[in-house]
Amino acid sequence: MTQAQEAARMEAVLREEFGERVRVAASPFSGVRVKVISDGFERLPPRARRERVDVLLPGAQILGYDLLTPDEASFFGEEELSSASLEVEELPLWPEALAQGAAEEITVRFPSDNFGTLGAPVVSTFYSLRGGVGRSTALAHTARAIAGQGLTVLCVDMDLEAPGLAALFEVEDEVAPGTGVVPLLAGAEVSGRIADLGNHILPVAESRGLYVLPAGRPDAEYARMLSHLDPMAWYGEGEVNPLRLLVEKIKELPEKPDVVLIDSRTGISPLAAPLLFDVSDINVIAFYPHPQAKAGTRALTRALLAAKSWRGDPEQPCTPEVRFIVSPVPAAPELRARYEERAQNWVGEWLSVARTEEGGPAFEALDEIIQVVSYQEVLAVSDSVMRVREDFGDFAAVAEWITGLVEPRDGLGAVAEEREEPTKAEVLDSLQFAGETAENQDLAELTATFLSTADVDKALSTDTPLVIGRKGTGKTAVFRVLASQEAPSVVVTAPSGMAEQFGWTPGVRFYAGLESQMRERGLPWGAVWTALVALAVLRVRPDEVPRPGWVDGELKTAASGDHNVGTATLDDLALLFNDSRAALRVEEWLQDIDRSLTEECVLLFDGLDTGFGGTDEERHRRSDAVAGLLTVVNEVGQNLRHLRFKVLLREDIWREVKLPNKSHLQARSVRLAWENQIDYLRIVINQAWRSDPYKRLVAGQLTLRDPKPKRKGFDLETPVEYWPEDFVREAWRVLVSERISGGKTAYTDRWVWARLADANGDHSPRALAQIMSKALEKEKILEEGSPYSRSLIRPKALVESLDHVSVAALDALRSDEFPELNPLLRTLELIGTTPFDAVRLQHADPDQVRLAREVGLLEGVSGSGGLERYRVPELYRKALNMGRKGQA
Repeated sequence: MTQAQEAARMEAVLREEFGERVRVAASPFSGVRVKVISDGFERLPPRARRERVDVLLPGAQILGYDLLTPDEASFFGEEELSSASLEVEELPLWPEALAQGAAEEITVRFPSDNFGTLGAPVVSTFYSLRGGVGRSTALAHTARAIAGQGLTVLCVDMDLEAPGLAALFEVEDEVAPGTGVVPLLAGAEVSGRIADLGNHILPVAESRGLYVLPAGRPDAEYARMLSHLDPMAWYGEGEVNPLRLLVEKIKELPEKPDVVLIDSRTGISPLAAPLLFDVSDINVIAFYPHPQAKAGTRALTRALLAAKSWRGDPEQPCTPEVRFIVSPVPAAPELRARYEERAQNWVGEWLSVARTEEGGPAFEALDEIIQVVSYQEVLAVSDSVMRVREDFGDFAAVAEWITGLVEPRDGLGAVAEEREEPTKAEVLDSLQFAGETAENQDLAELTATFLSTADVDKALSTDTPLVIGRKGTGKTAVFRVLASQEAPSVVVTAPSGMAEQFGWTPGVRFYAGLESQMRERGLPWGAVWTALVALAVLRVRPDEVPRPGWVDGELKTAASGDHNVGTATLDDLALLFNDSRAALRVEEWLQDIDRSLTEECVLLFDGLDTGFGGTDEERHRRSDAVAGLLTVVNEVGQNLRHLRFKVLLREDIWREVKLPNKSHLQARSVRLAWENQIDYLRIVINQAWRSDPYKRLVAGQLTLRDPKPKRKGFDLETPVEYWPEDFVREAWRVLVSERISGGKTAYTDRWVWARLADANGDHSPRALAQIMSKALEKEKILEEGSPYSRSLIRPKALVESLDHVSVAALDALRSDEFPELNPLLRTLELIGTTPFDAVRLQHADPDQVRLAREVGLLEGVSGSGGLERYRVPELYRKALNMGRKGQA
């Protein structure tokens, strides 16, 4: 029998009882809706009317009832039984919600879609279909974590049949008879209003900003009132809705909470439906990834996607956000990883029907909406969350899901007009970020934006002969600063494209010709580098340094106006080594040069990565040459008084090079890796600080928050390098806002830190400047059509700029740094998702895989069976068009 035939049969049954004014219509999904107009409903409450219909249609899946007397139908203007009146309503009740969630495709509109926030309070319901998964414990620890951020949190116990939240917070003894949620809702059903909440809300001792609204004191009167509550009736036509009244009353509290956390009853209980599908802004669903929970949680998730919150514009209602806690899983790393993968696969399938308004997949990064919580004995055996030390661990991420939706208490618009702050347009027009490579930057701009940190200062020191770092970490910036200082320096090698700026430096063809000459004469690289250094000093300071006495002829390098420096240098090397004892003589000549100087002179080496070329033969030549140079630094450099070596070297080259006493040189080196997050933020603050309007805006914001922004020994003229951490964060907040809502990494600084890291956790200043430069460009366009006042650059512009940075980073890796990785890169594009099983690279070149791991393209993920998976970091993932595994 079809749905339509079944509906016709039911309609015939009801007409025998109630007469002709009956209509039964099948829903588009499953079940039916019933409308009856009959005198038989006189003096019957809604529940009794439904019971009369249910008796006649046993086992029927009735999604909605319209049961009216003739007078009621006339009053509501519903005398006619039109088809339109029987359409499935979007009621926040289980039958309707589960039916709506059965659609093959569901369009969603989350508050976080445009990285927006919500006015206080943000309401979050914690729910689980089955018990025993730590739902209430998760809520309690999340509440403490949020309160720890300085926000006000109200926890509401809506598990009315089994209240326990007050006991978790150790305030159960303070719950007075007649107080709590149940008395409030029961009273509203009768009076149509919620009583004053002052006597019902309890503060949690020793936790500022944390409050509890308990379910009530479970006694006989509590049970009586609970038995009369009928949440399904609250959503009938013209009915009083106590739940909505309660939420509105909470919003009117003198100290309005920033966040309301609701602990819901498990299972398909009547009150759970409106909590999830109506009043919540974000639902946190806890489940254990056991097959018993799969089908039910799937149906629940689909129903949540179809829900429409009553928050905001009725014409464009929001879909409540949905997040998942997987708990409690075994703590062993390999088991935790297995359950996490299973949960991601399940949730990915559940959410696969969700589509944005543009028609694309609504969920990309499932790992950001799923938090796995391992079993912890301290939580399992604790009678109260107040007895657990304040280490919120896994629950800190849950707190960020919720606080990421909380509207900031102030923004750019909070600055008083009388302060005469610059307009946002003025500041945007004045901002500039140095997204170019250090080689291509104007020297004045590079000097103005150069940031000094502890590592950078060490890199600049003449006591540090070796500076190591991946491409983009600032090695060339250090090189250019040293080369431009008034202190004497000699550029021996420089990055490609800068030869004219420094007269001449060796290049690919020179090194090839040099190696040919070395073979003929049996020369080691160490001797050749010693000679090249001496010739470079002679070329720069021909009138100050002595000539080699054993050479029979004039050195062409010292001749002024010779534009064929490469050829001249090769000829000079031939002269210098035309002696059986030339290697020793060259070293002695360099020592003579050193003694002739009266002040320190820095010998600069950069561009050793690409300067040799990229073929296998050229890279082999580079490896031998760098080993020879570093041997000179180690053995000869320490005997020099005025000549100080400064070699700037890419990290992967340093790792591969083999030389005696390598550890000794490493002890005198510095690695530019930007491991300090605050220093990383200082990079863009320092660049923005060139803008006078930005300076004035930040000064105004600091004054607004702190009437005395000038601390002891600090004012806004202090260089950014010496700012205290909170000032750096405040300047960052003004620039790009504090939060990116919607994900686990809700804070913009953490988001940038995570997205711009390679697989080794290293960070590039260039990538940060690039994303800020692109975001600034996007913001100027967005601001024209949609003004944004919370910050100068909205988080949306920042997020949408990541693709640009990813492409630039991959291009640099592919073409400039490691062209040998191209076959592996093509394989990763074909794999298409990350992380992926390690077996998928079993046919790849092992040397390429090893190199990819060394340079931060791949991260190996180990399990009980050894290396099990590889992960591609966000910095490269987008450019490789790789999705995240489990992506919905």
